[in-house]
Order: sequence, then structure tokens, then C-alpha cells
Amino acid sequence: MTNVHPDRVVDDALPDETRTRRTWLRNVALGAAGATAGAMVLGKDAAADDGANLVLGAAADNNSETPTTLVFEGAAELTEGPSVLGVGDAVPAADALFPGNVGGYGNDLVANGLHGSTTNSLGYGAVVANLTPDAATGTEPAPKGLAVASMHGSQIQFVQLPDAVAGPTTGTHVPGELYADLDGTLWFAVPATPGGTGVRWVKLAGTTSAGAYHAITPSRAYDSRKTAYTVNGPLAPNSNRVVSLADSHTTEGALITANVVPVGATAAEVNVTVSSPTNKNFLAVAAGDAASTPTSLLNWDLGVTQIANSITVPLDATRQIKVFCGDQAGSTDFIVDVFGFYL
Repeated sequence: MTNVHPDRVVDDALPDETRTRRTWLRNVALGAAGATAGAMVLGKDAAADDGANLVLGAAADNNSETPTTLVFEGAAELTEGPSVLGVGDAVPAADALFPGNVGGYGNDLVANGLHGSTTNSLGYGAVVANLTPDAATGTEPAPKGLAVASMHGSQIQFVQLPDAVAGPTTGTHVPGELYADLDGTLWFAVPATPGGTGVRWVKLAGTTSAGAYHAITPSRAYDSRKTAYTVNGPLAPNSNRVVSLADSHTTEGALITANVVPVGATAAEVNVTVSSPTNKNFLAVAAGDAASTPTSLLNWDLGVTQIANSITVPLDATRQIKVFCGDQAGSTDFIVDVFGFYL
């Protein structure tokens, strides 16, 4: 389909509400071609004409609030290769954020600005491509195939259909696919081997994954030797103690910074130090709401005065961990330092 240039609507002739909306559309989506383009491609504007269809190649203004159907009746010549729908030859406004050939918008009547779908398993609901042949230099912007804009920051939502499955789907896949499954886990397909064929799926995020690691300035969370903490003193055999990692403290236990490990953190990197144990024993660490753990973090024998080890440990909903003392003879003081968290 060759370029089609329908008559353009003059903004000054429109009601204030319609003109304001078209000005927004021009600046945000289509540049100066926005007024007629929006009406032609995805919906009619708020004004008079109630025609159901808009024929490509016909000179017509389209201003009703009902959806528009584009009907091709041979008004434009067919050519080989990909079809093109032209929406005018105007130069985009100087302040146009996303001037483009085709644009769409949503309002209180039309929820979605642009929609694409296919029933072909080899097809795509929508294709977005940047066809710049040359790679960008170090001082040039890199070509982008897709921009997502929102008044509250760029956002993408994966809408699940009724037949969505948990885990990556079967079938043939290519590197670069991004997929959100039934459980809300986000998967990304990468080459199975560098330069090889096939793909493997990498989990980027999910309800059971820890999230991104945030390194922080090493922070003192707890020291059982200091009376500044409400619960203090040596930890006895066969007992446990819940420790909050939320805040950082001085070496004497005074508060430095609240919420250095923020609400929502799912795990933390901690270092646990045993100080002045009375006999041999061991310590274990788990989430603050754990009833028990079969693991150990630190094991020491009689005569040891201090020993330390680090661990990545899950947190409970209030950013706490639980420290367990083993069933051998020794009691001990202990110190907990935080080096980072996952969010």
C-alpha cells in the first residue's frame, strides 16, 4: 500500500476539549501529524461525523466517538514488499516526544492506545524494529526498537491468558525471548552455549527468587555483649534468639541509621562472630520465623575465643533472622554484621 495523505483537520475549528486532546497527542505520540492520524488509525475524535468506516485514499474528516474501521477499496496502488500506511506529510512539532508514522491513544472511551494480535503460532502480535544499519559509536545513542513511556516511569505488564502455564513454554525458542509464566515468574531465553544452537531459560525474577543484590557499607546489626539491645547476654545451648537486621548501630549499640535494610528485602549477606564461648558448640542461622534448622554456620572446640563466618540468609517479613545455639556444652556471645541485602 503506498502512502496515503488524507485531508487534515484544522485544530482551530474544533471544540476546546478536542483541540486540547489533539495537542497532547501531537506532543506525546505523533508530532504535528497526530490529529488526523489518530482518528484514521485507531479511533475517531470527539466531534460530528458518524460514518462507520474510513476508506483509505478517500479525502475525509473523521470526528465521531465510535471506533473507526479502515476499509481498503483499491484507492491506493499495491506494491511489492511490506505495506505502508502513511498518515500525512507534516513535519513533527519541535517538542514532539515520539513523532511517528502511526500512533494510537486511549481515553475514557477507548482503554488501549494500540493493540496487535495474531492466531499464527509463527507470527507476532506486534513487531517493533529499528532498522538503522550502522552500529552506534561511543558518543551516539544506541538504536532502540521499543520505547515504553508512562507518567509514573516506564512500565511493562505481561497479561496472562487463561491457558498460561507455569515455567517456560515448550516448543522452539530463540535467544532474547522474555516470558512471564502463570506464577508470575519472569524468564529470559539465552543461548544454551556461546555461539551454539538452542536456548536455556534464565529466571530473572519470581516469588521465590531473592531479587537484586545491594551492597551497603558494613553495618553492625547486633552484639549480645552490649546492654543497649533489649535482649542481650550469651546464648545458651539448645536456645535461639531473633535478631533484627533493619537498623545499623555503633559498636556500643546506639542507633545510627534506621531501615538500612529496607522493608521488602528477602535475604541478606551477614557475618556472624562468636565471642568468648564457654565450651565447644555450634551456631546456625535461618529466617526469623524459622522453627528450626538442620544446618550449622560456625563450629568451635574448647579453647577457641573467637571465630567468624559469613552466610546469605533469608529474612522474615520484618527483616529478622534467628540464631540457634547447638546442643553441646558451650554458651557464647555473638555479633551480627550486615554487608548487603537482596530486594
